[in-house]
Order: sequence, then C-alpha cells, then structure tokens
Amino acid sequence: MGFDAHMTIGGKPVTAADWVDVPNPAHVSRTVGRFPAGTAQHADMAVEAASAAFPDWRATPVAERAALLTKAGALLAEAPSEWISLLTAENGKLLSESAIDFGVGGQNICTYGSHPEWAAGRQINDEHGRLVVRRQPLGVCVGIVPWNFPLIVASLKIAPALLAGNTMIVKVPEFGPLATLQGLGEMAALLPPGVLNIVSGFGPEVGRALVTHPKVRKVAFTGSTETGRQVMADAAGHLARLSLELGGNDAAVLLDDVDLSEGAVERLVTGAFMHTGQICIDIKRIYVHDSRYDELVEKLRSAVDQIVVGDGTRPDVTMGPINNSRQYDKVTKLLAETKAAANVVQLGSYADGTDVEDGYFMLPHLVLDPSDDMTVVATEQMSPIVPIMKFSSDDEAVARANGTEFGLASSVWSADEDRAFALADRMEAGMTFVNAHSIFALHPNGPVGGAKQSGCGYEMSAEALDSYTQLHSITNAHI
Repeated sequence: MGFDAHMTIGGKPVTAADWVDVPNPAHVSRTVGRFPAGTAQHADMAVEAASAAFPDWRATPVAERAALLTKAGALLAEAPSEWISLLTAENGKLLSESAIDFGVGGQNICTYGSHPEWAAGRQINDEHGRLVVRRQPLGVCVGIVPWNFPLIVASLKIAPALLAGNTMIVKVPEFGPLATLQGLGEMAALLPPGVLNIVSGFGPEVGRALVTHPKVRKVAFTGSTETGRQVMADAAGHLARLSLELGGNDAAVLLDDVDLSEGAVERLVTGAFMHTGQICIDIKRIYVHDSRYDELVEKLRSAVDQIVVGDGTRPDVTMGPINNSRQYDKVTKLLAETKAAANVVQLGSYADGTDVEDGYFMLPHLVLDPSDDMTVVATEQMSPIVPIMKFSSDDEAVARANGTEFGLASSVWSADEDRAFALADRMEAGMTFVNAHSIFALHPNGPVGGAKQSGCGYEMSAEALDSYTQLHSITNAHI
C-alpha cells in the first residue's frame, strides 16, 4: 500500500475530499502514495490557525523561539531512513541527495536557532534623546516551495519567519510532496499549534488563495519567473511583502588560467549535473577561454561519461530521472531542438536493467559551442543538457554572461583568486561563486537571492530577517 500523507493545520492532521496520486519518476507505472488535494477552504483554515497562534508566539521570548527552532531543526537533520527513501521514491533524486535535502534543511533551521541576536533591534542614547528600534514580526507568512529541494527551500523560509516571531504556512509542491508533508508535519508538532502549518494542493487554487488572503503579511515564493510575476500581482492587492527566488540561467566563466585538475572538473560536473541539472543555481551555461576550450571539452567528456543513470535507490546510479512528466516533455523537446541546430554529445550510460520506457530518464549531454541565441543557452533548461561556449577576452565573457534577463547565480574560475573576485564583482547575479558552483558552495552566512528577473529579497543569513520584520522606531528625541 502506498503512503497516505496529510496536511497539518493548527497542530492537527487534516485531509481533503479528493486525493492526488504520486508516481515514482523512475518507475512511472508505480504509485508511491497520495496526498490531499487541498482547497481554498483549507488555505483559509491555515491562515486562521496561524493568525490565532500569532499573538502568543510573538510574545514568546526570542531565546525560547530559538531553542524550539534548534530542536525542530535537529529532528529534520536526523531524518529517519524511511523519510529519505520516500523522498527519493517520489522525487527521483539519489538517496544521497535526499539525505542532503533533509540534513541541510535541518541545519539551516538550527543555524537560525543559534542566532537569536539576529532578531534584536538597537538602542541609542545621545544628545537627541533615547531611540529604540525594534524588529517586530509581520504576522502570518506564507512559504511556497518547489519540488527539487523542498526541505532545504522550506527551511530558508520557516527559520527566519519563526525566529522573528511570525507564524507560517508552507505550501508543499504538487510534484513529490509526501516526504515534505511528513517531515514538516512532524516538525510542526514540536511547536505550539498553529505556529507552523503545512498544506498541499494545486497552485491556482491553494497557492493563490494563500497569496491573496488579506491576513497574509508576507509571501516567500521559490519557483519559475512566470509564476513569480503572478504571485507578485496577486500579493499587490493587499500589499503583502514579497521575497521571490525565481528562475536562473547561471553562467560559469572559466578564465585562461583556470585550474582543470581532476578535482576542479569534478566540481564542474557536480555544479552542472547534480539532481539531474534540476537545481535553480546549477550551472546552465559554461563560457571558457578559447585557449582552454579543447582541453575542457576533452576532460568534461571523460568525466560526464562516467555518469550512470537510473533509479536513485541503486548504489551504482549517480544520476536519477527527471522529476515529472511536464518537465520531461519540456526538456525532451529542448533536446530535439538543440540536436537539430548544434553539435550535441550524448554521454553516460544507463544502469543495467533500467527500464527506460518506465521512467523519465535522460542521459547527460554537452552542447558544443552553440550560439548565444539558441534556446538551450538563452533559457533555464533545468536538465542534464549543458552548453559550452568559447570567449576570447574577460570583457567579452562578462558581457555574454550578463546578457540575459536572469541573474540568480554565477561563478568565476581562475587560478588567481584575486582576479576571480575582481571579475565576480562585475557579474549581475545575486550570488557568484569562485572556483566552485553548487549548493555546496553556499556560505552559511551569505544571503541567497537573485537579481533582475531572478527575483527580489533574500533568504539565508541575518539579512533574511529584514523581509520578515518591520522596524518600529520609538523615541523621545527633541531638537
């Protein structure tokens, strides 16, 4: 029998009249479980529960809120193997990637729990008088998370919101939500009822009902730029605050002195193909100095050819399937279009016994020196298809890397770190990595966010609390 998940509203398990089956993307003929198809009424229930819990949670001393976050984060970080296996079965990622999702998600929450001072204000006594600036919580916040790393993304919304004294509703993704419903529901049970509520369902009904609800003071959304625009429009009706982490077309720029040792190439492969290329900050484009192009292509071909595609539960598999049918159809069409117009190299192999017809599988591909206006270069492909282009000067590389409406992440690779940092300062992105490019390259104290059409606002680090609080200035100043 498959796994039946439930929502958590006001500290209680909640289901719905209708259920949605969840297939296994590595064996689409198999059903992993089902989740409740929440409705606008469930969204309203969650908002009312969060609103009712807000006054007491706000009044809870920040040290106590931080201690509860630490306890809740530890539960997520120490997720049992059943949760990890469930996430792989419904999501398609490797077991190791599912363990990272839970582990890093839990660690993120613990990090906020260890920094209650991040929620503090300031006080000044000077010749003008006394000034107290308080960080006050906003009220009910909503977090909408995607399917690729739902626990990590949820943690970056839950932790700053709750530390600041807000209450929270998380809408889980419609693709593979079971383990997230389970894990976050268990975590919510460690908090006072209504402080953290978890709902499931489809975006146009549940998501939109949450975003447009007049009692919701903040919406944190991670997903596509197109949907982000709709979220922004919907939130404008009642001036809810927003943080949007949207699509990326992340460029890796490899300079003429780049280190192409085995370790560096391994970091490039991880940055491009981890979770089948389905991470918003994954490498989507590689620009390499023309003097190093042939060497890079040769070494990447050799490294990428070692990738074994199949069911993520198998120890011999190093890359799982595409997550869902919608994304699979999109990237399959993209691959066909790219093959018709550019030199595409298919690499890797399928694990023995893999039924390619019963899963959303795709082998890794390198696209050799396509034009910048090709779809595979100009858009966020979210797939194991990576284009590699030549450039002849640093100025050209920066101009081409920045020549997109997106600006989520980027990277600069050079044996000279000072040179790399100087060039990184010219990149139009919310995050730029040096000699690495993946979720492993995120600094735990660094803000995460995008530029241009890749979003607004920040998550992770002390700066994230800015968008979950309002400043209250109290003074007896006189001039």
